[in-house]
Amino acid sequence: MSHNEIMDVIAVFDLGTTAKRLMLFDQRLNVVHSEEKPGVATSGKAVITGDGAPAVDEAEGITAWMRSSLGAVIRTGDHQIRAVNTVLHGPVTGSETYDLSIEGLTVRPGGLLHESYASMVPYLKGTEEQFILVATGTWCVFLNPFNTEPLTAEQFRDDTTDYISIAGRRIKTSRLFLGHIHDINVARLDDHFGVTGELFKTIKIKSKKIRKLLDSRHGRIFFRHGIPPGYVDDHADLSHFLTYADAYHQMVCDLADICMESYRLIIPADDKTEIVYITGGFARNDTFVRILAARMPDKRVFASQVDNPSALGAAIDAYGIAFGNELPPFYLGLKAIIDND
Repeated sequence: MSHNEIMDVIAVFDLGTTAKRLMLFDQRLNVVHSEEKPGVATSGKAVITGDGAPAVDEAEGITAWMRSSLGAVIRTGDHQIRAVNTVLHGPVTGSETYDLSIEGLTVRPGGLLHESYASMVPYLKGTEEQFILVATGTWCVFLNPFNTEPLTAEQFRDDTTDYISIAGRRIKTSRLFLGHIHDINVARLDDHFGVTGELFKTIKIKSKKIRKLLDSRHGRIFFRHGIPPGYVDDHADLSHFLTYADAYHQMVCDLADICMESYRLIIPADDKTEIVYITGGFARNDTFVRILAARMPDKRVFASQVDNPSALGAAIDAYGIAFGNELPPFYLGLKAIIDND
């Protein structure tokens, strides 16, 4: 871009449970600028509360950063902001607002999206086939845009099952605190086996191992009685495992078993979906995606390895307002999960 050329962009604030980013998307939906809010929550905890809104003592800092970061972009004169969207992560109550005036631009409440909404948008816009989305991260959210069954009385009482609305369509959802449960139980494995770093990210799994895990008659070793109140399963006997990889494979297998309980909550009796998309952090976890796919033999399962999927969805959502024309082709990084080794 020459010095005098101004690029039209969509600005997206992606307010994750830990990292907060400002991203600028051009007319081809490429990220042309990205910056992260410096520092972390003073408490060391997520700055998004259980109902999806920023904690009160953090909201002012987030708002100030939003003002300063977008204001700095505008003042450079290199980018023309055509639309602004904001993504919140975590369960949502639908009562949150942002109404900021930044260098003459207004971030309106209508520009506030929940991660589940934003994650779904690229697939609703990018395919005509019926599908289920598994949006993973700190939370694992199962979304079925093609399930019109009403919630049962039991599901109404269970706050892990709900509906979200996208463009007038009610989408049945179910969620599990997967990322947090995974991470603190991995820490227990690391401590037991004397491992440092993130060794689990290098672990792969073979089809033979998956079949052995799924065919086992002993049931779960981890989380035999569900997820404990403190999330760490101290009762799982790690002396059963010869290697870190064996223990990790079993733990993920048992977590996937719990995930399937959430998955089944969004599947109607007359299910016609044939495709499952896994997106977010666990889409890059070989053990998780392959075990989960093996538990869904009636589906074609794809891992979407695109970066910042919820931010992309927010940009797509704002595209018509920003540019008033048809969406360009966009990359979702789909990889078929196939049992071929």
